[in-house]
Amino acid sequence: VGIQPGVIEVNTNNIGVLATNVMTMSYASKESVTVRDHEVLFTLILKANRAGLLSEMFSLNSGVTPIESYTGADLKVGGVNLMVRSTPDDVIELLQNEPNPFKGQTTISFRMPVAAKATLSVYDVTGKLVTVRELDAAKGFNHEIFTKEQLGTSGVLYYTLVSGEFTATKKMIMVE
Repeated sequence: VGIQPGVIEVNTNNIGVLATNVMTMSYASKESVTVRDHEVLFTLILKANRAGLLSEMFSLNSGVTPIESYTGADLKVGGVNLMVRSTPDDVIELLQNEPNPFKGQTTISFRMPVAAKATLSVYDVTGKLVTVRELDAAKGFNHEIFTKEQLGTSGVLYYTLVSGEFTATKKMIMVE
């Protein structure tokens, strides 16, 4: 249906539709683009023509164009990942921490429809506040890394994201 730029400026000129079920895409720039982990490069807007799981209706492959990205000054070949998201862009979404359970560190991620102040708090199983971070969250994908040393306790923990009227809580497990 369409394409929205993210970190890279892409549009329909970057896409070639070769058949009803085959599409190719390419992007090139004279200057390198630096991105953080999990930043959205661009968004493809698709419309399903039958019921089913979107993740089973399309895939990436190198049948037409090699699936490659290039990193660093030496242009080392890297991969490309496809993330299927069904949450509308105009809502805040708190994601499950990764990895979970975890030992040394874990990453808590969330999406924001607009840049805004947010508070990310971690509680132990008794409800005692373990740590809190006041954040200037960016529009789009955000993530915070927590280490075992910062959390100081193992077992079941809960993390809560608050921004404006939005509040969501998820459970995570730290193992020894």
